[in-house]
Amino acid sequence: MIRDRGTIKWTAMMLPEHVQKIREWKKEAYVEAPKELTEWELEDLQQVIDQSLAQNKIITLTVWESIKYVQWTGIIQAINPDKQELILETITKVKHIPINTINAARLDNEIFE
Repeated sequence: MIRDRGTIKWTAMMLPEHVQKIREWKKEAYVEAPKELTEWELEDLQQVIDQSLAQNKIITLTVWESIKYVQWTGIIQAINPDKQELILETITKVKHIPINTINAARLDNEIFE
């Protein structure tokens, strides 16, 4: 049976610069692009955030950070209009999230202590 190791077998014959370029190309190839929200999605997002802030409910935010989406769960402490950021208190820390990076929001039913 033939055991093909893919590009691993060729790296010994490549220059270090070539190996580095291949790694960079692979990172770029698998990068997820942020999606643009429609006006209706933005309105829905605003309503969920306002409800969470007014009723002090737990919210899960999907946020674009560098090359991928990350989820943060906690209670919204405040919205800073000057810096265009939302202050979210999670279990372990207080996170300052830029508003333009928020992609989705969902209210959770559990009680945050």
